[in-house]
Amino acid sequence: MGNDRLAAHAGLAQRGYQYVKAYGMGKLYRKAREHFGRNALERGYQEWMILKRPSESEKELQREHHFVQEPLISIVVPIYRTPEVFLREMIESVLNQTYGKLELCLADGSGEDDTAGTVICEYVEKDPRVRYQKLGSNLGIAGNTNAAVNMAEGEYVALLDHDDLLEEHALFEIVKWLQNHPETDMVYTDEDKVTFDSKTYFKPHFKPDFNRELLRSNNYICHLLTVKKDLLMEAGLYKEEFDGAQDYDLILRCSEKAKQIGHIPQVLYHWRSHTASTAANPGSKSYAYEAGRKAVEAHLKRMGEDAVVEPMDNPGFYRVNYRVQGNAKVSIVLMNVTSLKDLRRIVRAVSRHRSYGNFEILVLWNGPEKNKGILNFIKEHRQIPIKVVYCTSARNNFVTFSRLAEKMDSDYLLFLDGQIEKVSRGFLETFLGNAQRPYVGAVAGRVYDNSGRLVAGAKILDLNGLAGDAFEGLRFGYTGYFHKAVLQQNFHAVSGKAMMVRRTSFLQAGGFSEEVEDRYKDVDLCLKLEQLGLNNVYDPGVILLCQGRTLQKKKAQRTATVFRKKWKALLEQPDGYYNANLSLESSDYRIREYP
Repeated sequence: MGNDRLAAHAGLAQRGYQYVKAYGMGKLYRKAREHFGRNALERGYQEWMILKRPSESEKELQREHHFVQEPLISIVVPIYRTPEVFLREMIESVLNQTYGKLELCLADGSGEDDTAGTVICEYVEKDPRVRYQKLGSNLGIAGNTNAAVNMAEGEYVALLDHDDLLEEHALFEIVKWLQNHPETDMVYTDEDKVTFDSKTYFKPHFKPDFNRELLRSNNYICHLLTVKKDLLMEAGLYKEEFDGAQDYDLILRCSEKAKQIGHIPQVLYHWRSHTASTAANPGSKSYAYEAGRKAVEAHLKRMGEDAVVEPMDNPGFYRVNYRVQGNAKVSIVLMNVTSLKDLRRIVRAVSRHRSYGNFEILVLWNGPEKNKGILNFIKEHRQIPIKVVYCTSARNNFVTFSRLAEKMDSDYLLFLDGQIEKVSRGFLETFLGNAQRPYVGAVAGRVYDNSGRLVAGAKILDLNGLAGDAFEGLRFGYTGYFHKAVLQQNFHAVSGKAMMVRRTSFLQAGGFSEEVEDRYKDVDLCLKLEQLGLNNVYDPGVILLCQGRTLQKKKAQRTATVFRKKWKALLEQPDGYYNANLSLESSDYRIREYP
C-alpha cells in the first residue's frame, strides 16, 4: 500500500473517530449506510451530466446569439494564495463562457505571496475582461470579496470561489432566464462537486425553486448565485462578523429585499471537493456553523419572527422553533376513527405529550351511533374536552367536518388520522408555532409506520401518480437527500394524516372539496390555500407513529379524474419545490433516467 493510500485511510479513520465522538456510533452507522445508498442512486451521474451539456455546435450558436437585453455580468472572485492549477482552471472556465459580455473581477489578498498575481497578470495582458486588484493585506473572506464586488461595473454580479469551475454555458443560461423573467433580481442554479483533478463530477445538488423555510434550515442556494448589483449594495455586502457563513448571511439579506428570485434547474457550477471533510469532522469549522446559526437568527429578527434557532446534528443545518403566541384554541380533529381501541390509543398519545392546555378533541366516528363504549370513554376522561360527531362513512368525514367548521369557536384545526398511536413531545406547540405565522397555510409533520418507514409528510406533485409522498419508505433515523427529510421547508401540499391549519383560512379556502376524490382531499385543500397566497410547511420536528405497516408498493394512480381536471395547469408544470431533474417514479430523490 502506497503512502498516499495510507494517509487517506488514516484521515478517514480520524474523521470517523471525530464523528463518533460527537454523535455516537449509531449515527455514524446510519450516516455511512445512507451515504453509500446515495452513491448507488447517483451511479451514472457523470455520464448523465456530460450528456446534458450542449454540443460544440450548440455552444458555437450560443456565442453567435444576440439577446434583446445583454447586461454586463461581473464575476467576482476573492483570491487568497490559490494554487496555480486551480486558479488557471477557474479563470479559463470564465473566459470560455459562450456569453461573452462579462468581466472577471479578482481581488487578491495573498499578501506578500505574489504567485497568484503573476498568473493573473498573464490573463490581464491577453483579455481586457480580466480586472485585477492587489490588496495590501488579507482582509478575510468577507473583506476580500467586498473588494472584488466594489470593482464590478456590471448590472449583475455573479459570485464564484477561487478554485471552483463554471460550465461554459452558465452565463448564457442566466441571461436567457433574465430575458424571460425581467423582474428577477436574484437567480441561482444547481451545482455538483468536482475532484481535485477536475475529472470526476459527483454529489449533484438538484435544488428546489425559492423555498424560504428551507433557506432558514440551510444555505441550499449557495452556487451559482447571480444578483443585481443594486440589490447587493442595498443589502450591504458581506459582513465580517459572519465569516465562515458570510455567503449565507448575504443570501438571507438579499432574499428579504428581492422582488423575484429565480432558479435554473441545471448543473452549471462545479464546487471543488477538498480532502478534509468538515461534515465528517464536526469540530473543524465550528465557528462557521455558529456564524450560520447567528445569520439565521439575525434574519428572523429582521423579519419580525419570534423564534429560537438551534443547530442540528448535521453541521451547517438548523432548526427554527417558532414560539407560540397567545392562547389560541385548537380543535384536534380525529379522522377515520373506527373503533374504541383506536380512540383510546390516540387520546392517550395526545394527552401524554402535550403541555399546551387550550384544546379540544373532536372525534369523527365512523362506527354505530350512540356507542355505549364511546359514551363511557368520554365520562372516564372528563378532564379532556371530547366531542363526538357520528358519520355514516369514512368518506362522509370530510363533508361533515367542512360543514361543522363554520359553527366552531376554535382558532386552529389539527387533523389527525385515526391510526395515529404515538406523537412526539410538544407536538401541539410545534404545530401551533408554525401555523400562527400569518403567511402560513397548512403545516404537517412526518408520519412513520410500525416498521419504522416514513409514510406521510410532504407531497410532491405528479410523483407516483398525481401527488406522492416525499421520502416515502425512508427508514427512521435516516435524513434523505441533502438531509431534506428532516428539514423544515415549503411544499405545494402536505399530508392530511397530521396537518394543522387556521380555521378561518380553512373556511376561506372552502374546506375539503366534496367533489374531489378522498385520496387527494388534503392536497386539494393545500393547493386552495396556496391560491390564497399562503405557504404550506413541512415540519419534521413533529414525529408521529401510525398503527400497522402502511407502506406498500403501489402502482401509479392517475384515475382521480376530478382532481386532475381541477389542477390540470399546475400538474402539467414541474413541481418547483422538487426539481425537474429528479425522478417522478421514486420518492428517494434519484436522478431521472437519461433523456
